[in-house]
Amino acid sequence: MTPDQFLTFAQVLPEPLLLVTSAGEILAVNQAATKLFSKTSKALIGQHLSEFVTECPNKVNEYLRVCAQSRQMIWGAFTIHQAVGEGIACRTQGAVVQPRSPDSPAINLLRLEKRKSNEFVVLNQKIHALSQEIQQRQRIQLELAQSNETLKHTLIKLQNALEAVQKEKMSGLGQLVAGIAHEINNPISFIHGNLTYASEYYDDLLNLIHLYQQEYPHSSKVIQEAIEAMELDFLQQDIKNLLCSMKMGSQRIAEIVKSLRNFSRLDEATFKLVDIHEGLEATLMILQSRLNPCTQYSHIEVIKEYGELPLVFCSPGQINQVFMNILNNAIDALEEAEQLRSQHSPLSELTRNYSSRIWIRTEKLSDRNIVIRIKDNGNGIPAEIHHQIFNPFFTTKPVGKGTGLGLSISYQIIESHNGRINMMSNPTWGTEFSIELPIIEESEPM
Repeated sequence: MTPDQFLTFAQVLPEPLLLVTSAGEILAVNQAATKLFSKTSKALIGQHLSEFVTECPNKVNEYLRVCAQSRQMIWGAFTIHQAVGEGIACRTQGAVVQPRSPDSPAINLLRLEKRKSNEFVVLNQKIHALSQEIQQRQRIQLELAQSNETLKHTLIKLQNALEAVQKEKMSGLGQLVAGIAHEINNPISFIHGNLTYASEYYDDLLNLIHLYQQEYPHSSKVIQEAIEAMELDFLQQDIKNLLCSMKMGSQRIAEIVKSLRNFSRLDEATFKLVDIHEGLEATLMILQSRLNPCTQYSHIEVIKEYGELPLVFCSPGQINQVFMNILNNAIDALEEAEQLRSQHSPLSELTRNYSSRIWIRTEKLSDRNIVIRIKDNGNGIPAEIHHQIFNPFFTTKPVGKGTGLGLSISYQIIESHNGRINMMSNPTWGTEFSIELPIIEESEPM
């Protein structure tokens, strides 16, 4: 296409059109292009396109080279110089109209389209809106982080407050138990002590009756009738059995009182050398009503496998509280398992032959540590919540039955003793808690 042929059809078109060689020389322009460039056709023709745009010559030449190799319209973008003000941003479409020959370079037809200014406004508005949204999200993230930190501190304060309440509750329980033990101890000591004298008096009186029977073998009819009416032979033996039963009962009450006092430990120092087995026995004594219920649930068998343990330097009241929490949870698990079995198959052979058990094992691990293991054969704890069981307020029990603080407080108590508490659980064999305690600490824990 020659410049004259180009101008024949291009002059009447409203779009700015240029005829440019692949080397960048402007061969022809239409009237719309001269208006866009604000130049006369004489000033444009023969000049290099790069002289009138802000882009570097290499970019212009590369674009024209690509256009010279394609008959399809190739998109580009240029900014036209202006004598005054900012340059005019244009979009270009270019394609070869005359391929390169040995005598001349390829000729490209360029169509220019002025970019509308509102495109930049819209783009700037979008960028501004996006920037504001990013800032808003950053502010929200910061506020959430601050709120999370505040909630974290609030949770710690609440946890500390509830822990203090729980400790106060246990302290109050200990004082109550110690008071009851003291009040029971006085009359039972009196009864137990007098039973010895009553037994001796009974023996003396019985000997006297035997002596009378030997000296006066032929008693009067009135005396003989009285002896037969009171069944003297039976009475002699039954009173002896009665006194023995009363003595055994008073001894049992004395043992319970001793267990209550051992559990409360209010008459002892905060930390001292303690026999762990005494604490376990005291806790089991307190829980007898749950281990041997009269109705609803079956008897729970406690299997003790005590090893030889040295005295352990600890707070007996706090360690007994840990034993109480774990054993209570074991009993709850066994009761729940029994309830589920009775619901699914109340008359099955498995339900009749199944025995609820708790194993308590103690052993000395080394010269520095002992371990107490408490295991039940309940349904176990689901694996997906193993990591949560020591979290405060986490509980699987129904509303009103559990606070979710027992194991959390137990964990903190054992940690304060520089010990460790771990849990293993499986639906096939139940749950086991292991408590490791140092035997003697160099300094008393705070």
